[in-house]
Amino acid sequence: MIRLTGKAITKRYGATRALDGLDLDLTSGEIIGIAGPNGAGKSTLMRMLAGEEKADSGEIVLMRPDGPVQDVWRRVAVVHQEPHIWPNMTVEQNLAVGREGRWFGRVAPDPAAAAAVLERLGIAQFAHYELADLSLAVQQRVEIARAMLSDADVYLFDEPNSALTEQESEALFVTMSELAADDRIVLLITHRLNDFVRSCKRVLVLRDGRINHEIRGAAISETAIAAQLTATHATHAVANPASTRAVRSAGSSRPVLRLDRCSDRHGAFREVSLDLMPGRVVALSGVEGSGARELAQAIGAFRPMQDADGSRLRFAASVSYLAASRRHTVFHNMSVGENLAARLGSDVIGGRGRLLDPARIEALARRSVARYRVKTGGTDLPITALSGGNQQKVVLGAAMEQNTDIIVIEEPTRGVDISSKADIYELLRDFAAEGRSVVVFCTEVQEIFDAADEVVVLSRGAVVGRIDMDGISDIPSLADILARYESGTEMAQAG
Repeated sequence: MIRLTGKAITKRYGATRALDGLDLDLTSGEIIGIAGPNGAGKSTLMRMLAGEEKADSGEIVLMRPDGPVQDVWRRVAVVHQEPHIWPNMTVEQNLAVGREGRWFGRVAPDPAAAAAVLERLGIAQFAHYELADLSLAVQQRVEIARAMLSDADVYLFDEPNSALTEQESEALFVTMSELAADDRIVLLITHRLNDFVRSCKRVLVLRDGRINHEIRGAAISETAIAAQLTATHATHAVANPASTRAVRSAGSSRPVLRLDRCSDRHGAFREVSLDLMPGRVVALSGVEGSGARELAQAIGAFRPMQDADGSRLRFAASVSYLAASRRHTVFHNMSVGENLAARLGSDVIGGRGRLLDPARIEALARRSVARYRVKTGGTDLPITALSGGNQQKVVLGAAMEQNTDIIVIEEPTRGVDISSKADIYELLRDFAAEGRSVVVFCTEVQEIFDAADEVVVLSRGAVVGRIDMDGISDIPSLADILARYESGTEMAQAG
């Protein structure tokens, strides 16, 4: 048996106590869930176990059958929410990083073992592709493959299936169960409560830097976990979407942006006609390869789009675009305040001679932290000290400060807890209510139901359905309609 213990672990970032005397006791042989609201200390704990952070006080001990381990982090493998990969290298080369052949010491990784792992994860066909050319879902599985090839005692999975399909997720949980059965410690950090229910024998609830509660065995349920997560966050419950749609539906009859038979220049979608109306949140839905994600990127001016005549389309409306991965939206070497100001022009944050004005930047950062409900110990803290949900609110706030006509955001609450989801949806609604338009690309039915006024469904590059959410009363009804559209069994407008 392998045992990982932590005693009185503390970690501060300025005035913020990320970990506040945390005690931990984990044993091998089962998948252990770690739940908690954003800002609870989950990411800090993970970075500490992985050797990316040092505790201010306390100790972490890893005990193997042959005795204690000197450097715990060397026996820990991490699957990050945002894949830590080398985009200019192939999948095969990514798996070899850190395990290259040497004259002395470790030998090169076994090609047969690497090939077997890629086959097991369903990405063997991409072995010789560069990561930059592959989807986020494939990149995530490459990260998982790297962890599986390491000879680790502890495996940390941080939102490991946030970019995976349900079928891919099932395969991942089988792999995690096999690792646990092989006498490894397997930790799962996720905001998808059902993942805890279907995979974990224990769920530890982390709040305010400590393990606050433990749920075991048959007592593990989404309701039980949610009750612990929301115990101190009742004021942030997501409002009933139906109660806000009537208010948001009222607005100008003139579209913020009109697309008329527009197509992707690389063929991802074709002849899409769409009006983005002020005061409305439009969700683009479709499986990977449907063209929905690419349409969101094109509206966000991230990829070229052409009109019916084949000319490159240029918008009169101004647009802010946020990608699904925070690795592409957060400036990791900057502070919270600098991230909030970095996208703004000198007319907003400049002083005399258009030089940057630190006082104006600080004032904007303080105002934005309050306005966008960012939980931080100070605007001068590194952005990486914040939880994923608070980083997302910083990124969204920075986009809103640009004062554009449209915000396009992919998977707006990917890897975000219940409380932060409520904040993000409300911020998007407030933005739209100012006579602007919001476009979201969503992969989860729950998020579409919570966020959208209308849904545009794509399949094989074409729009196959439109749904007015005023006519949708519950999530199962929405899921059924989406499934019929995506399977091609229904081609009429719903709602």
